[in-house]
Amino acid sequence: MLLAGTFTFRFRLHTLYSMARGWGRSEEDLGAEKEQAREERGSSGGKRRDSALEAQRRTLRLSLARIEEQLTKSLTETRRQALETARKELRKQLAELET
Repeated sequence: MLLAGTFTFRFRLHTLYSMARGWGRSEEDLGAEKEQAREERGSSGGKRRDSALEAQRRTLRLSLARIEEQLTKSLTETRRQALETARKELRKQLAELET
């Protein structure tokens, strides 16, 4: 009975060390990949700025579409005026981004 317990312990110990070696190696690979990704991001600062501007334009266009949809459904005059004001402001912001 003692012999079976020793075998199980050694087997588990061997499995643990085998996994640890495998994990260490993949961590090194991940570290190299992260470093390479950082270098690529550092050289593409203009691309990030362009994508941020495009995301902002897309957000403004979606907001504008939503307001225009609400304008078609609005029943009260005060609500329509508020939506018209918001639409003018969004169009102004969008025009500034596109120039």
